[in-house]
Amino acid sequence: MKKYTATLLAALTVFIAVASGTASAADNVSNGTTICNVVGTHYECANWSGEQYPVIDLFGDEYVSLFAKDDDIWDSHVNKLAKLILDSNETHTLKPGENIDLGHGYALEVKEIDIETEKAWLEFTRDGQQVATKTVSIDTDDNRTWTVALDSFQGENDVVVMKVHIKQLFVGTETSIIWIDGIWLIDYANARTLDIGGEFGEFTLKQIINGVDASNPGSLVFENTSVADDSKTSNSSASPSPEKGMVKFADKSTGSSTPWYRDFWGWITMKSK
Repeated sequence: MKKYTATLLAALTVFIAVASGTASAADNVSNGTTICNVVGTHYECANWSGEQYPVIDLFGDEYVSLFAKDDDIWDSHVNKLAKLILDSNETHTLKPGENIDLGHGYALEVKEIDIETEKAWLEFTRDGQQVATKTVSIDTDDNRTWTVALDSFQGENDVVVMKVHIKQLFVGTETSIIWIDGIWLIDYANARTLDIGGEFGEFTLKQIINGVDASNPGSLVFENTSVADDSKTSNSSASPSPEKGMVKFADKSTGSSTPWYRDFWGWITMKSK
């Protein structure tokens, strides 16, 4: 009898574990909530290796949450997003008048090079129209980086949209050359602001969690619209269940329903006597 009871107890343990797992899985599916976290990401350019920018993966696509020049990662505007176009450490060799096609209509052109003052005149354009221009000096490491920041952009000021690093300049008797070994760029022209209740594909934004510190730089919480609709339809056509996902037996003496494993336990106890 003891052996028989031990076997039944082992079986009961397995069944309870399976039932609990089923209930948990059902809750996750019916909930349909997705949390997208901001992640601090290092630049590819070695000269910016000590710096990071905020990236948030939204269902397979990388976006950058907008940030100002002096912002920490957790100070970024979590719900104001632009796609990442470039984060490259590829070296480009250019002469005055030549440009780099950055994609999506953006371009970087070398206008002039002055070796005596160790300066290069660069121009950043979109669809052929000037966005920003600057004479960049390479006399110190700090000056070799040109950070393009825009004001009155998605309601924010001083928002970083591009970074360029100049490695070296050269002026010969017949030609001048510039080496650019770092470019970072976001698609600022197509940036968007997500508000609570706004849709992103099949998902609806439910919560915006602003950053607190380096370990918690912020999140966006989405609900799958199709899952939510299915859940509402299911709830309207079925009576509420106090213990979702569990198989139940009817207790005919009281008219209430009880989890199956309680009846099973009672049966085991009776058999073991």
